[in-house]
Amino acid sequence: MTRILVIGAGQLGLAILKGLSSHPSKPTLTVLLRPQLFPRDKSFWGRLTPFKSLCTSPTSLKQIYPPNSVATTSSSPLRALQAHVPWFIPWQFGVDYDKIGRGSSQPLFDEQLDVRDMLRGQSTTRWTIISTGIFTSFLFDPAFGVIHRKGHGQVVVNALGKWENRVTMTSAEDIGRLTAAIVCDDTSGQSEVIYVAGETASFDGLADKLQASGWEVERKLTTVDELVQARREHPEDLGPKYQLIWARNVGVSWDFADTWNARNGIPVQGLDDWIDRNFRP
Repeated sequence: MTRILVIGAGQLGLAILKGLSSHPSKPTLTVLLRPQLFPRDKSFWGRLTPFKSLCTSPTSLKQIYPPNSVATTSSSPLRALQAHVPWFIPWQFGVDYDKIGRGSSQPLFDEQLDVRDMLRGQSTTRWTIISTGIFTSFLFDPAFGVIHRKGHGQVVVNALGKWENRVTMTSAEDIGRLTAAIVCDDTSGQSEVIYVAGETASFDGLADKLQASGWEVERKLTTVDELVQARREHPEDLGPKYQLIWARNVGVSWDFADTWNARNGIPVQGLDDWIDRNFRP
């Protein structure tokens, strides 16, 4: 039986845990949490084994990670590699950091590339990176700067770079289900980057879908030059750092037909359904 340790359980971590716990193979799950994060839903967490701290030594991890085990973690992968984990899934759910490359507008992305270099530089631990694009909920978060509620039934869609620029997105719930399927239904046996998606749409297409769902849409465009200037004037502002990544349109989208879930016929939540459930006028 597969034994899986998940380190950390935020919004996405909880979705992954739910996906794993509901998988037909019923893997043995352990979640490593800070004590203050222990949830109150004992009926769900009864199948999970909470630990007291994230400060676990590699020696302790060797006891937690037996042969035939998988680790997904938001902590440093170095700890997992030192423990010789058989299979490691780093917390790289997001864009294609390889294509974006080093020296982008978001310095944190260089750290993600450091993780990939570390994993590729060893052969003891198998690894799988799951690229999901942006979380669908974050695309609709005002902090991202693309969608803003203006008034009753009114919304502003701010395209980044160009209207035809595309965005790949996946809901947290689907990331959880797909991660569980990748882990529990594994047939590959090799280290690889896997691409999944709920949908890939242009900013123009996003505005059209919102309009079709009943919103009165105002369309706005923020160019690369404007974002570069904003970053120069406000170097500590995270907004332009992230927005420039999508405005430059590199490594932030891939064709839905080429995704792992599409090739395996796994249904996911598309943009229309997400809007209908979460963003009605």
